[in-house]
Amino acid sequence: YMEKKILHKTEPKVYEQTIHKKYRNYKWLMYISIIGLSFMFLSLTFLYFADHLGTKQPDIKILPVFYWNTLVLLASSLFIFLSKKHFREDNFTKYKTTLLFLLGLGILFLVGQISGWLALFSAGYEFSHHSAAYLYVISGIHALHIIGGLTYLVYFITKNWKLLDNYATAVVYFTDPVTKSQLNLFSIFWHFLGVMWLYLLFFFITVG
Repeated sequence: YMEKKILHKTEPKVYEQTIHKKYRNYKWLMYISIIGLSFMFLSLTFLYFADHLGTKQPDIKILPVFYWNTLVLLASSLFIFLSKKHFREDNFTKYKTTLLFLLGLGILFLVGQISGWLALFSAGYEFSHHSAAYLYVISGIHALHIIGGLTYLVYFITKNWKLLDNYATAVVYFTDPVTKSQLNLFSIFWHFLGVMWLYLLFFFITVG
């Protein structure tokens, strides 16, 4: 009898097993999507490199604002680590704060990208310029995925905000496997966007 009782306590609940299985499948879909997006960005940069060899236009100069944007995006990845840490510690006050900082840094990155594009355009790097056209298109596609990630983050925050109003509801919130799985999936996607931006910035600095 005692062995059965211990076994019953140690076995995961059916609900948790179902959630883990469901989000394990979502994670694989996320990985497949990341591979597809990586191939897309690699293809676009390869096309730019191939076209760049045959053009005589001067190389584009990467403005300092894009380096600042890189630091902002890296900082947002740090806040994802912090939010997951506070989630594990059931610290609902710091958890809410880190999520808001993450959202603010994502918006700041987009504002910085737009500022960089406008500065390049006003400096004479219009769409007729070979390098600028590729930079606008490739970084624009990346920005669209940032917007998609931020849209989900807004949904995630607003959906769960009321559960973090007090300690009693927060305890239930931090034991929900759905929330944990959603946060993990978002972190994978956001870190990928950060790594991809580092690659794109390095590519445009190197190729021109």
